[in-house]
Amino acid sequence: MKQISERVQLLNDKPENNDAKYVLYWMPMFKRATHNHALTFAVQQANERNLPLVVYEGLKFYYPWASDRFHTYILEAVEEKRRAFEKLGIKYVFYLQKDERSPKQTVARIARDAALIVTDDFPCFIIPDHNLAIVAKAQIPVYAVDSNGVIPMSKFEKEEFAARTIRPKIKRLLPEYLVKFKEVKIKVRAGDIKVDCPDIEVNAENITKLVAECAIDHSVKASQIYHGGTLNGRKRLKHFVEKILPAYEITRNKPEIDGCSRLSSYLHFGFLSPLEIALAVLESDALQSAKDAYLEELIVRRELSYNFTRHNEKYDSLDGLPEWALKTMREHEGDRREIVYTLEELENCATYDEL
Repeated sequence: MKQISERVQLLNDKPENNDAKYVLYWMPMFKRATHNHALTFAVQQANERNLPLVVYEGLKFYYPWASDRFHTYILEAVEEKRRAFEKLGIKYVFYLQKDERSPKQTVARIARDAALIVTDDFPCFIIPDHNLAIVAKAQIPVYAVDSNGVIPMSKFEKEEFAARTIRPKIKRLLPEYLVKFKEVKIKVRAGDIKVDCPDIEVNAENITKLVAECAIDHSVKASQIYHGGTLNGRKRLKHFVEKILPAYEITRNKPEIDGCSRLSSYLHFGFLSPLEIALAVLESDALQSAKDAYLEELIVRRELSYNFTRHNEKYDSLDGLPEWALKTMREHEGDRREIVYTLEELENCATYDEL
């Protein structure tokens, strides 16, 4: 693994395919056609080689907590992305792996005709393992690109233990990165280029049927309030900036009203870039204090969490906590609790608190 620029890592040491038909961007996390550093890097690589670009997005049935809700939310964005990439001259392929009988190793198959692979550099969940798996199979270079935050993760070389330690470093760097995103146009349009992978048509009419055919948890139903995609994210962003942000310092702590951004899922699934959100907030008419309150959460707190998962291998267990926290927990392990709930009671919201 070699850091070749502040956002780009080369994950292996393989030669390029000089007989390639395209450059491949495998897009597991940054599911958007703008404000995407991984996409921009892939376009640049394709342009340097006078090749078209193929963007591949896959959805498996066995990721943790796979359910109707997550599947529907992701699928609601597919048709939108297909149109966006077609307009850009980029080939977009979407594959839905429904169950054990569905074809596997689709990325490896598409990569046979690729000069190189670009993928998303996401520091946690299942993505690092997926990237390692494709590196083990690929016979061509694999690049991972960080488009997680406003500031590249590589700018912080060690684990930061609190907002107070990372905040001054972020504030020093922000003027350099809190600027308009520069999109890059593809030179060679993909046209009708053939790709060795099933391409699943997804539209508003067939999403429910596709989800029902997947071997996932059907007890967690699709949301009737939140819908996936960049356009839906931008609609919510506009509402937040115009209607909620001016009083955000007060309303964010009032769960009984619509007083938060509610942009978390659009960030989590990669439909919106934090840079796009931050610039929209800065350009708003809200008071600077309201802007600062939100940007503290969007940039300082959020990027602190990326720093933690990047540098702490035990981020998903109690072993990842600092020793002082573990010591405090041990000291209070025997404290008397007025009410003790089972995990099942907590999962089903069966507590005394109506909210």
